[in-house]
Amino acid sequence: MKAIAQAMPKSIATVLTSNECQLHAKPVQLMMIDGHEVCPKCQLQKENEAFEQSLQNEILEREAKKKKNTLYMRSVFADETIRGASFGGFYAECEEEAKNKELAIQAFKHYKSGKIFTTLLQGDTGVGKSHLAMSILRNLNEKLDVECVFVSVREMMSKIRDSFDNKESKYTQLYFVDLLSRVDYLCLDDLGAETGAITTNKTATNFTLEVLTAILEARQTKSTIITSNLSRNQMEAMYDKKLISRSLKNIAVIKFEQTRDKRVVAFDLNQEV
Repeated sequence: MKAIAQAMPKSIATVLTSNECQLHAKPVQLMMIDGHEVCPKCQLQKENEAFEQSLQNEILEREAKKKKNTLYMRSVFADETIRGASFGGFYAECEEEAKNKELAIQAFKHYKSGKIFTTLLQGDTGVGKSHLAMSILRNLNEKLDVECVFVSVREMMSKIRDSFDNKESKYTQLYFVDLLSRVDYLCLDDLGAETGAITTNKTATNFTLEVLTAILEARQTKSTIITSNLSRNQMEAMYDKKLISRSLKNIAVIKFEQTRDKRVVAFDLNQEV
């Protein structure tokens, strides 16, 4: 008790005569702190509880920050410009783009309300599917206490294959299956691109199918966003029909049919050098 009194500022701590504390059976020397008589044992317990709560809050804050950072530290992009995508940065140049942007915003609002479903963004290369998918994830990541990740399927499969010979690589099959199964919201970007051009009628390899099956089956009770150039029939032909059926059983489709490739920009050769 003497140590407690010494640790407190002399201006606010004064040892009083022996008295009884209602919480302790034996008489104790009370102390005057900020004009109030307090039991040093009770004060020590109070300070210990406050310290433990502060420590717990710090741990929770660190875990929350770790969750938020998953989207930026663990995502795998084929196009790094998608990392900064947002609804505000999606400029609609035609009626279809405006409609699809609004549908993506509605998808975010439904996810935010707790609904569980798959959003499928379909259309040709460069129409803005990945941009809108990342915009949905960014808003969920900012507004909710959730963990999100965006993964290019083609880049993921490339990293997994590289890990076969590179034993120091962390990007193993187990790494991706665990991460993509665990997160609250996932975007599988450009599904089908890992097999090559969609006009070749290729089917996914057994290994690709194994990886995707493990991920999608683990996410039966979670929401997933998929972007693809493929139609549903093409997906069923390329992958396992039962797997696609289960994965897309509760689906919202955002389809681009008239939007041009937004990444193709004409360069004026007549401008001054």
